[in-house]
Amino acid sequence: MEIFPETGCIARLVIVIALGAALAAFGVKRMVAQEKASEASARKMVEGKALFQARCGYCHLAGGTGTLMLGRRLGKDKALLASRTDLSAEYIKKITRVGINSMPPHTRIEVPDSELDLIAAYLTRPESARGASEPKADSLPGSEPIGE
Repeated sequence: MEIFPETGCIARLVIVIALGAALAAFGVKRMVAQEKASEASARKMVEGKALFQARCGYCHLAGGTGTLMLGRRLGKDKALLASRTDLSAEYIKKITRVGINSMPPHTRIEVPDSELDLIAAYLTRPESARGASEPKADSLPGSEPIGE
């Protein structure tokens, strides 16, 4: 006969509490890691947007030559690069380096790979990261396709 029959129950209770605490600590660490990754991603988007505006904006923001040419050639919906969802990061990097039609190539001196990576990440950001305040291609004047 045991003098303290609850000892087994207390030991099990201590184990359950310890496991619960360990799982909670793991969950908190995971949440912190996810928050840090989310913050880093948001920071990359902000940097990418600033670089896009500084390096590419002269031609590819509303009213720019690149925007007008893309609108005439491909249609209003594909005129603004920042509002497009059909471009891959690899395509953006390739076209930036070799050029296309009237767009000249840009060297690694003009746009370093690290900056081009951020620009491509910004342009290929997921739909959830796109703001409602961003310009839409529908509102661009003079970007009707040729032949209309």
